[in-house]
Amino acid sequence: MRLAVLSAFFGLSIACFTEPSADRVWRCSVDQPLCPEGQTCINDWCTKDGTATPDFATADAAEVSDMFRSPCTDGKPLGTQGVWACRGKFSPTTVKASGLCLSGYKLCTDGFKLTAAECSASTPGFFYADAPAAGSGYATAQCGSQKVFSSMFYGCGLVTGSTKTAGMPCRGLTTIGFCGALICDLSDGRLDAQQSNDALSGVLCCPP
Repeated sequence: MRLAVLSAFFGLSIACFTEPSADRVWRCSVDQPLCPEGQTCINDWCTKDGTATPDFATADAAEVSDMFRSPCTDGKPLGTQGVWACRGKFSPTTVKASGLCLSGYKLCTDGFKLTAAECSASTPGFFYADAPAAGSGYATAQCGSQKVFSSMFYGCGLVTGSTKTAGMPCRGLTTIGFCGALICDLSDGRLDAQQSNDALSGVLCCPP
């Protein structure tokens, strides 16, 4: 009965599990098969090349829970210190930016747990931190606040035409994304007050 319930819940039957689930939590599709380097889109999940995918029909409930315990419904780890790039749309009236962070994780406010290479353009999309920028443009951008906010947020990644290297780093972050890609409330510098309709981008989530 337990096997039948698990099989019905996941609706798929795939090969034996041979690697940690963290390598397979980046969602993809036939229409949008974007995966990190070294991974391929298989059964709607980015899977590390040369590895198998898990057989949920032979896993018990505790194993299934462990495999899917992550701070994102669609995301991947950045670096080795617990930071995740969590992908998805957000809005102050539906799912807030902080709502993309699960399992006790919170929006990152800095980049101290990431190296420059880890916070790079190697991941498709741009992932915002709760780190507003102030300045007249990217060349003068510096740390802002909820009240001092100039249509920019620091984060990781790269979207052509929507991100730039900031004039001044902010708490370990060097790249900014502009409002425009975000629909911004310029009176409120919290990321939770902003809206993103880009399903390939998202937020940076840090461990509790």
